[in-house]
Amino acid sequence: MPRSLCVHNNYINKVKIAVTHNGYPSQRALAYDTGLSLTTVSNFLTGKPVAYANFEELCRKLNLDWREIAATNEDVTSTPPHTYKYVKKN
Repeated sequence: MPRSLCVHNNYINKVKIAVTHNGYPSQRALAYDTGLSLTTVSNFLTGKPVAYANFEELCRKLNLDWREIAATNEDVTSTPPHTYKYVKKN
């Protein structure tokens, strides 16, 4: 199980809209209600990794299904590892 999760890029706008739809006038209000830092809430809302438990708590407060909005390992694009060619020298 991953130690942190992040919101998939396709869901960032949905998550930001959920903040106001659930009665939070600001990120600060959501942070206060959850007891999380403003930085954690900001990271969550911008698709940066946050601790697994914090991700679930924020989703619960915003009435979001964390399984739906979480980026999976397959969603994360990374640079493929560099491959070296062995060249035999004479």
